[in-house]
Amino acid sequence: MSAPFSNAVRRVAGRPGPAAAAVRALEGVGAATLADHVDRLRSGGDLVPVTLPATSHALRSHRFRMYSLDDRDQVVRSIRRGGWMGFEAPLPTVLTLLVRRWPDTFLDVGANTGFYSLLAVTAHRRVRALAFEPVPEIAELLRANLAANPQGGRVQVRAVAIGEHRGTADLHLPPAQADGTVETSASLNPEFKERIERVVRVDADTLDGAWSSAGRPSVSVVKVDVEGAEPKVLAGAGELIDACRPVLSVEVLRGADLLVLDGFLDQHRYVDVALSEGEAVVARPGVEPDDLAPNHLLVPRERLPRLTVTVLD
Repeated sequence: MSAPFSNAVRRVAGRPGPAAAAVRALEGVGAATLADHVDRLRSGGDLVPVTLPATSHALRSHRFRMYSLDDRDQVVRSIRRGGWMGFEAPLPTVLTLLVRRWPDTFLDVGANTGFYSLLAVTAHRRVRALAFEPVPEIAELLRANLAANPQGGRVQVRAVAIGEHRGTADLHLPPAQADGTVETSASLNPEFKERIERVVRVDADTLDGAWSSAGRPSVSVVKVDVEGAEPKVLAGAGELIDACRPVLSVEVLRGADLLVLDGFLDQHRYVDVALSEGEAVVARPGVEPDDLAPNHLLVPRERLPRLTVTVLD
């Protein structure tokens, strides 16, 4: 284990303790400021609260917390500095609205340190999540973040790489970042970065296989962010797609196999919606990468009218 990973894991190991019960009690009566104070004390100032946008009929906002790892977690750093819109806007808002509209099982493929899994189970109390994170060190940080939240118990972690085959696979990891930021990117695609520092052999599964192993729950939303290997994930998800017809959030980077993505849209009757901070472009003739709008929703055609009213209006 490299030094940055090792230090980060030690930093959060064993954090949830007796004070966690006090925090939950305070939050239960709406005393968010006091709960934040207790969090800061029990974590040495490292636990950062993330507040979701409130619904119009909510009495109060709902929150989750993540370890900043001394400001080395890229997601927490972005939110700390830029607020709710500081990280991958507008995707967090869109996914919050989606899981509130369809509160079934949420699949988080490439879960990283847990931001989107925690977002989903915080947005609606009926939502459960399956979080797939194959990098062993990052999976430890993910579990620590889940353990810092009572709703984290509704997230099941599987330390496997999701792709088009079951068994094992080579996971490619880039060098550690020079500024000490915890490097969380990894891919089944050996060309996703100019430099690869190490290759790790990990357990692998298809999304169909993982879904079947979980008891084939009703899945409403799937987030896929696997650094260019998104087409591989979709290739192994046909049964799930046909049975549940979920909305898919997919990162589309330059160099992605666009023919596979376009073929997926045609085969499964999905529509591409490209997201950027200022607009959502619906029903393009084909999936196109855009450096300013890498996040796309792939939406079942029959769900598009309801999604437009729910999210994009």
